[in-house]
Amino acid sequence: MPWELNGFAIRLDNGAILIDPPAPADDDWPQLDALMPIKKIIVTNRDHDREAEQFRQRYHAPVVAGVNEAGGFATLMIDETVKEGDILPGGLSVIDLPGKSPGEIGLYFDPLRSKLFKEHGGIVILGDALVGHPAGLLRFVPSRKLDDAPQLRTSLRKLLALEFEVLLLCDGHSLLKDARKTIERFLATQP
Repeated sequence: MPWELNGFAIRLDNGAILIDPPAPADDDWPQLDALMPIKKIIVTNRDHDREAEQFRQRYHAPVVAGVNEAGGFATLMIDETVKEGDILPGGLSVIDLPGKSPGEIGLYFDPLRSKLFKEHGGIVILGDALVGHPAGLLRFVPSRKLDDAPQLRTSLRKLLALEFEVLLLCDGHSLLKDARKTIERFLATQP
């Protein structure tokens, strides 16, 4: 891919969650170990199994995916499934975003749930629903990886009902301000 692949480790009061974790460098492990216990490893879509199995074995944490995506992984076993509106550790809300694949999920930190999220104006985390490339611009994944573009456009419109300023992307460059407005502008250019 011509863009970076990202994963996220989010510290909670009593551990952490990992989202779409890519392969860490050897010197990354001590930082990840310091976050233990790892409560869950969340995989947003069938193409982001990445190194989830390696993390499961190291941290003995369940792998979580969208209920409509769980059967789409080639080799990764899913321990738990989630659906729209489910709340994960740390107050992370699940958003169903079918279109790229049947069970793609996004995650939302509502600014009303936590002081941290309020300071940042809310945070949305996306796997493959959108790509940040080049920096500051959004796009869809390549068409060969996109199941249903019209359905994905409809799914993404749900994000416009949320309050957020930050968009963390597992593919490409994240948006650290004005993310909701940037998504709105992007969707306005789509047929």
